[in-house]
Amino acid sequence: MQKTKLIIFLLLTLIIFSCNKTEVKTDTPTVEVKYKDGRAQLLRNGQPYFIKGAGGTENLDKIAAYGGNSVRTWDIQDAERILDEAHALGLTVTLGLQVGRPTWGDDFNYWNIWQVDKKIEELLPTIEKFKNHPALLMWGVGNEVNLFGGNKYIVYFTLNRIAKRIKKIDPNHPVLTVFHLYEKPHKYISPKYFMPDIDILGFNAFDRLPNMYDKIYSRTGWNKAYIISEWGPTGHWESATTDWGAPKELTMKEKVNLMKNYWYLMHGDSVHFLGSYAFYWGFKYEITHTWFSLFSEEGYDSDQVKFLQMAWSGKNPENWPPIIEQMEIDPSEKNGNVYLEADKIFRGKVVASDPDTDSLSFRWELRQEESKFYETGVFKHNMEDHLLQKDLPIIEFKTPKQEGDYRLFVFVYDGKGNYSTQNIPFYVVNK
Repeated sequence: MQKTKLIIFLLLTLIIFSCNKTEVKTDTPTVEVKYKDGRAQLLRNGQPYFIKGAGGTENLDKIAAYGGNSVRTWDIQDAERILDEAHALGLTVTLGLQVGRPTWGDDFNYWNIWQVDKKIEELLPTIEKFKNHPALLMWGVGNEVNLFGGNKYIVYFTLNRIAKRIKKIDPNHPVLTVFHLYEKPHKYISPKYFMPDIDILGFNAFDRLPNMYDKIYSRTGWNKAYIISEWGPTGHWESATTDWGAPKELTMKEKVNLMKNYWYLMHGDSVHFLGSYAFYWGFKYEITHTWFSLFSEEGYDSDQVKFLQMAWSGKNPENWPPIIEQMEIDPSEKNGNVYLEADKIFRGKVVASDPDTDSLSFRWELRQEESKFYETGVFKHNMEDHLLQKDLPIIEFKTPKQEGDYRLFVFVYDGKGNYSTQNIPFYVVNK
């Protein structure tokens, strides 16, 4: 088996080294990566362009208003609207192209060259359609395909084939692909030699962001232009858990402190770093509906949004979100593993303040744990009938009769378009 893998690796290496990097003749590319004195720089219309962006398709007006300049998508859904809106706001777009097993079909196989050719051909009309759009910054080919796409060397080879085809149609915009930061650098060779037509590598970082320099500047690292394509609070897959396996979500204060640390860490690199996209600019369900959401369901700003506003613009916001100083379930254990008896009354309590002395309002939710949402695609509803009060700093709630894991959420609003949130996972037991 090891011998077969070695043969495949050597064959792919020979193929790649025998193919010269695509040479594209163009007078002045709209967007390009240039290297001077060993440093990478992104140029747009001949001028330096540093990405201060967010990943998501909502609230684009706030990216512009808060000092950001770019948005990243993962696919072409609603692409025309996003590009047009971004252009009207003076923003650019890294437009994602879906590549990989989950989006190319469950039976897709990278070793089937004819299948790969067919899928690549399906991407090309999109390139033709949007290649001259004034908001287009670059093409984003795939997201973490090396994580779930199969043998990574054939994946690299396929990503480069796609990049080469794109450049034949559109020589005016760079091509990006996105990796995660879990994979160790190759022992002998940098992935840049497998992907000579990929101009920029994106890293989805999160809690591994402090390790990014090993992936870029080690002997077999990328050593070319890169961005941080997703960053934010610690992911649920890398968080501490309760005894029953529920990931513990950070408090808002902890999230903002991490973002501050990550921001200064990223911007300490002046060699190949071209900017970043914060995750997630909008509202999304992933384990909880608050884990990555920088905005509330109503579209209100969190403290994370305010930090980005300061980082992007260098200016303080006019009004700050509320601060949750404490949240607890009483009576309960205080060791981070909250077990509650089924069908009993308990109290939820939040202590909050507002930096601008705004009047605060409260909303509570009780939801079943969402740990299997990837498999089911179904999100549990708010169990409102278990909440005896919903809009006070101290409420009573009745635990479900069914044993299992749940979360209690609190949302605090200041009436000025800002909010904060926190939650506690708990386990219901039948005695």
